Amino acid sequence: MVDEVDALHQAREAARRYAAVAREMVEFLDRTSAVPTPEQEAEYAALLGREELQYKQRQDALHGLGLVVRSLEAPGSRENRE
Repeated sequence: MVDEVDALHQAREAARRYAAVAREMVEFLDRTSAVPTPEQEAEYAALLGREELQYKQRQDALHGLGLVVRSLEAPGSRENRE
């Protein structure tokens, strides 16, 4: 039981970290010009990397709880046809 509770706490923290970096992406987009500068492109790349890392950590934590979704795509969707 202690392991499950610890895993739940880890999943919650991972979800909070992912939400925080997603908010940072929104803030970045709020202040980005319509034609991004090289500095904005670099900042975007860094944010995207952090967002992807936090997404993976969140998914790993949720999988550790047994929360796994095999597919969100409906049968016959474009990806399933390729």
